[in-house]
Amino acid sequence: MNKIKLRCEVDGQTLEELLDENNISRKLRRSLKAKGAIKKDDKVLYMSYKLKKGDIVTLYSDEDNSDIMPVEMPIKVMYEDENILVIDKDYNLSCMSTMNRNEICLINGIQHYLLNKGIKSKVHLINRLDRLTTGLMLTSLNRYSASMMSDSLKETLIRKYYAIVHGHLTEKEGTIELKIAKENTMTVRRVVRNDGKIAITKYQVVKEFGDYSLLEIELLTGRTHQIRVTFSYIGHPLVGDKMYNHNAGDNELMLHSHYIEFINPKTNELIKLDTGLPDRFKEFIKKHE
Repeated sequence: MNKIKLRCEVDGQTLEELLDENNISRKLRRSLKAKGAIKKDDKVLYMSYKLKKGDIVTLYSDEDNSDIMPVEMPIKVMYEDENILVIDKDYNLSCMSTMNRNEICLINGIQHYLLNKGIKSKVHLINRLDRLTTGLMLTSLNRYSASMMSDSLKETLIRKYYAIVHGHLTEKEGTIELKIAKENTMTVRRVVRNDGKIAITKYQVVKEFGDYSLLEIELLTGRTHQIRVTFSYIGHPLVGDKMYNHNAGDNELMLHSHYIEFINPKTNELIKLDTGLPDRFKEFIKKHE
C-alpha cells in the first residue's frame, strides 16, 4: 500500500482544488475515489470537501505487483528517491516482455532491486529504450509520480543520445522533421510516410573518423525508432542497426541515451544526469580511426 500525503496551505480550499494543485490526474483520482482511498484522519473525503490550512490528505494507492516476477540481475542506478529511479540500461536487454516474447527483462530486475531493499512498489516505465539501445531510463515507483512524470514528458524532459552513423553529414548540425508511421500492422518497423506522426530530431556532429560520424542527438518528439528511421532515411544509418541498415554486419547497435534532464515532481528540483560516452563507443572509434 503506497501512501501519498498532500498538505493544504489555504483555508477553504476544496479537495478537488488540492488535487489539481498537486497534478493528480483525473484517471488516478477517479480510481482512488471509487475505492474510498482519499482520506483525512481516516475519514473518506469527497471532492467538494473544504479543507483547513495545515490539513493532511492521504491518498492510498494499492498497486498489484503479482504480474512482475523479481529476477536478480545487475542494475545500474543513477538516481533514486522514494518516487523515482533512473537506470542506466545494459545492451541486449528489453525493458519489459511483449506478447510475443516471454523473456527476462529490465523491469524484472528493478522489481528484485526494490524488494531486496524492502520496497513494495509497482514500477512504471516513463520512457523506454529498445532492447539494443543502452543508457538512461526514467522509472516511477507509484501511480502518483508516474502520472506527474508522464505529464512532464511533454514539457520538461530532455533526452540526448550518442549515435555512430555511416558516412559524414554535409550539415554538421541541424533539425530534421519527418512524418513516421508503422510500416504495417504485422511489424514494429517504421517508415517515413505522409500519414505518419511528426518526428523532430536535433543533431550535432561530435566527431568524424574513418567512414563514420559520432553524433549527439536530442529528441523533441518521442516516436518509436525515431533516431534509427530518421538517419537511415537521410542516408546515414546507424552502425549495427539490422532493421534499418542493410550493411549492419556483426556490429552492436551504436545508440546510447547518455543524458536526461527532468523536474522532480515532488521537490521541483531540476535533475540532470549524464553517463558520458560508453566504453563500447570509445572502442569502436579507436578501432576505426
